[in-house]
Amino acid sequence: MKIFKILFVLFLMMSLNISVHAQGYGVGPNKKGERPNVYDSAIIDNNGYTIGPDNKNIYLTFDCGYENGYTEAMLDVLKETNTKAIFFITGHYLTSSRDLVKRMIDDGHLIGNHTYFHKDFTVSTKDEILNDVKKLEEAFYNEFGTNMSKFVRPPRGEYNSESQRVLAENGYTSVFWSLAYVDWYKDKFNGNDYSYNKVMNKIHNGAIILMHTVSKDNMVDLRKIIDKLNEEGYVFSSVDML
Repeated sequence: MKIFKILFVLFLMMSLNISVHAQGYGVGPNKKGERPNVYDSAIIDNNGYTIGPDNKNIYLTFDCGYENGYTEAMLDVLKETNTKAIFFITGHYLTSSRDLVKRMIDDGHLIGNHTYFHKDFTVSTKDEILNDVKKLEEAFYNEFGTNMSKFVRPPRGEYNSESQRVLAENGYTSVFWSLAYVDWYKDKFNGNDYSYNKVMNKIHNGAIILMHTVSKDNMVDLRKIIDKLNEEGYVFSSVDML
């Protein structure tokens, strides 16, 4: 009877397009100048990126789930340093921070799809994944009269082979990261060059850098990070050049 129940659960999960091999994406430890091992066939074989080529081009990406008052200052720094980035927005961010999204567009940044509802892809059916992605695309087009990019960042980095295949087969490119750190607590300010040190201690060729716009640390340190990376010969590139 116990075995029957286990088999039934597995059958039910597969019938709902839920993989039993769900996982959350993460990056192992690495030192400055050392490219982390972020190869994952479920991502790479399905039109996804975890890291760029082994050269001095690096890619700045921001996740925007909700606004915490720091994004405008970050946009100022990006504009003053002529640095381009991609901002992965949610439906909540689009509807609550329209003017900031409009400025991102006007300043020449890419807008990526972090889905409308920010739901876990690994417990979603194919239709639910596509509906979540396309709902944000439609809302974005209705708001600005232009199409979003086809770059998608799965919510919380949760993915499996099935969710990646669904994205790839429908023309989307998933963008993960090779450099990240804890920066998503909206009320926590570490100070003392926290974000600067995190980035500089892990920077490497082809880095796809993940930052969250809710972080005061990122806002305070962004200019210093950009200036130092430029000084060290890194070139901020757009993910559409990958």
